[in-house]
Amino acid sequence: MNRPRVVILGSQERQLREYLDFHPDSHERAAAVLFRRFHRQHGSLPESDRYIAIEVIPFKDQWITGSSPSHVAFELKYLRALFRRCEDESLVFGFVHNHPGGYQVFSETDEHNERTLLDALCHRNGRNIHLVALLWSNGEWKARIRQGPNPVDHVDVRHIAVLDNPVRIYSSARSSSLTSDVMARQMAAFGQPFTEKLQSLRVAVVGSGGTGSATVALLARAGVGELVIIDNDDLERSNLNRVRGAGLDDVGKNKAKVLKAFVERLKLPTVVEAHDTLIDQNPEAIDALSSCDLVFGCTDDQIGREIMNTSVYTYAQAFIDLGLGGGVSRDGSGEPYLKYHYGRISTILPEWGECLFCQGIISDEGIRREYALRENPNLTEIEAAERYLTGGGEQAPGVGPFTGAVADYGVATLFDLIRPFRRFPPEIRRDFFKIDFVKMELSSNQRKNNQECVYCGTRDYLLSPERYRLNRPALGKRDIAI
Repeated sequence: MNRPRVVILGSQERQLREYLDFHPDSHERAAAVLFRRFHRQHGSLPESDRYIAIEVIPFKDQWITGSSPSHVAFELKYLRALFRRCEDESLVFGFVHNHPGGYQVFSETDEHNERTLLDALCHRNGRNIHLVALLWSNGEWKARIRQGPNPVDHVDVRHIAVLDNPVRIYSSARSSSLTSDVMARQMAAFGQPFTEKLQSLRVAVVGSGGTGSATVALLARAGVGELVIIDNDDLERSNLNRVRGAGLDDVGKNKAKVLKAFVERLKLPTVVEAHDTLIDQNPEAIDALSSCDLVFGCTDDQIGREIMNTSVYTYAQAFIDLGLGGGVSRDGSGEPYLKYHYGRISTILPEWGECLFCQGIISDEGIRREYALRENPNLTEIEAAERYLTGGGEQAPGVGPFTGAVADYGVATLFDLIRPFRRFPPEIRRDFFKIDFVKMELSSNQRKNNQECVYCGTRDYLLSPERYRLNRPALGKRDIAI
């Protein structure tokens, strides 16, 4: 059965709560929210649509024909322009209201209002439509989906995710026979609701080398419900010192598929899908990425990071990007030693945190260099300089304890996003910090605060409509579902 997920930005939730909670007579209020629906089946993953809130429209006073602390009535004629927008822009209409008295479930009056709205939508836009119903009561969100072909029934959502810092997840309970014993110690530290929230998530891990494989293993053992792994590399013998879940018999096989098999052998309640591809070249990988609530970047290429950076804003996702950097030198006897070595954790939400460009992790020059190297893997440094391409970057020794440590910090960052526990020193940024493995220190770079950045400044990419996937013709047109 399709258990959809609803996504609301932090600013949208604040707008809704400020409107719903402050009627002068404590009456019910109502609003419309227009959603973009992402619907696609991905291999063995359970069917689960994502409804991303695009715009909030509070009902105007003249739309309301009557209200009390237990009901709100309205005229449908004022909503016809919104119905037309849903048809013209391939959006889904959402109806939001509150229960000021604290009644925490949908009522019979709500049932009547939703069916009336659905009937009006079907007459205007045809029967192949969906309606999102949202209820705000006693500090909690509830949501359900109705469909034109079957107006009597509704589908309860898997969760409602509010993308703020912290990320708030509502109505996420999922039963699992393994929860009580396998997750006992995690629940002792963070509580059962926290574990249920993790179970409701679909998480993408792009890159399944030393850091990515450790991240996947940690996420599965933490009880994340669904994982999407994307990597086109085959396992080599030199990878075995750091790639979790792989052995000699796996050499020559695709890393993502090796990791999928490893997680499945754990027999934990985590469903895994693997994609043997580069993230920037495969439409199916982009569709799988867009279906995820959160993305871990564990790749060492700037092209892939730029795709994920754009996805944060276009697809309303949380993004944790992990990286390693360092330098190796030689001592007086000629033996190598770590001159410096660090791990990096970057955390970006659609309305919080600086993007990877502003953090200095990726650049237009670095991306151009990588595309040039794809075209000509033998491109020399002189040729690269002549094309105004930057150098190859810092040395980053792939050693198990360091890749694993960065993965530990990354998954702990996910925990902190959902159930805050960290106490950061004032000089350390929550959206960007490094762990120096040699000096054993934490540090952060200064913020760029670029108000003209199209990602985290002007936010031109935020919830941008798509004709093509991520508005890139090479990735093909996105299937529109309403």
